[in-house]
Amino acid sequence: MNKAQVQPAEFFAEREFVCWLGREDDEKYSCQVSRQGDYYVSVNLDLMSIRFVDAVAEDIARCLYDAVLITVGNLAGFVPTPADRECMLERTYRKRVSGEWNYCANGRFNCHETEDEVYVVELAVDENDKTEQVRVYTDDEGGVELVFDFTSHSFSMDDAVWLSNALMEAQGREPLDTLETTSKSCRPMAGFHPAELCLKGR
Repeated sequence: MNKAQVQPAEFFAEREFVCWLGREDDEKYSCQVSRQGDYYVSVNLDLMSIRFVDAVAEDIARCLYDAVLITVGNLAGFVPTPADRECMLERTYRKRVSGEWNYCANGRFNCHETEDEVYVVELAVDENDKTEQVRVYTDDEGGVELVFDFTSHSFSMDDAVWLSNALMEAQGREPLDTLETTSKSCRPMAGFHPAELCLKGR
């Protein structure tokens, strides 16, 4: 078989997530990330089944990792700057009254539900495609949220790192658990916080 025709390998990983917004009541739910040899990554969050086309899965993974970097920086008293990159989600970064920083990545994708109730998230290729919002953002108290038009899931930083890595590994890519460095093209300018420059949507 021609090497270019080889399908991506199958993948499966599973973890019990802490529901960050319900952590005081010890709420937890299961998360599975899998691939069945096609060009989609499947994610089951509690009772919700989602299929991300590879390009969207990678962007979601990187945005989850961005959110973790910002949260770690808030807790440690500094703000690391995620790597500058092309991104399908518009990334914004704002300072709270408390002095900590919020991160939000917001994108619109072709979303539809299959007959077996799987929510599919693909790239919009036509202006007539029905698009819905998908967002990743930091929670005020140290968690991360993945938000769709009709539901959202909150989880801890550890769980966000695991999900980010699993999404990448499901595509045969290296995990993102090594701190990304700022690219040379992202430099501080007078009057701007360096992270604000790097995270603003391109």
